[in-house]
Amino acid sequence: MAIHRFCLLRHTLERAVDIRGDVSMIIQTYGLHWRNEKVFWGRPNVPGTLLGAASRKKGAVPIDFREQRGIYALYADYELVYIGQTGSGTDRLFKRLKFHNNDHLSERWNRFSWFGTQRVTKQGLLSADTSKLSGDVASVLNTLEAISIAISEPRLNLQRGKWSSSTQYFQYCPDELTEEEE
Repeated sequence: MAIHRFCLLRHTLERAVDIRGDVSMIIQTYGLHWRNEKVFWGRPNVPGTLLGAASRKKGAVPIDFREQRGIYALYADYELVYIGQTGSGTDRLFKRLKFHNNDHLSERWNRFSWFGTQRVTKQGLLSADTSKLSGDVASVLNTLEAISIAISEPRLNLQRGKWSSSTQYFQYCPDELTEEEE
């Protein structure tokens, strides 16, 4: 089963990255095991948000990842139940997750992880350009391994994976931020 998941993941990323020619570092940002109930899904005339920050400290600057492209995994607590992709056409991360809140999976997941191709700019916004990503074969393989380990959490893996220059973002919940260390 784990080999099948890895093959699906590899196939998905190979479609997004041309590994035969100019090899690209595909994952720029990621979030692990975010909680569904902590997402603001929106209300009439108020769009939802998918907020994350590079730190869990007070003063952390939230970034809205709703327009992120990439792959995602849904979990029932920490058990993997679904893997999907987003980014083709107008599909983006928030839209896919919101869809799963109302489809046949709606009562079957409560956490999600995501792995995005868009970086955060110096202005604190999600970049629109994914064509300038660069890396080498070793970086891409490290990323594939890291994503596979993060999604499936195999019990015999002691190593967590090498993320290279990817940045982890934590779900932004203002009421749960910690005091900034001196």
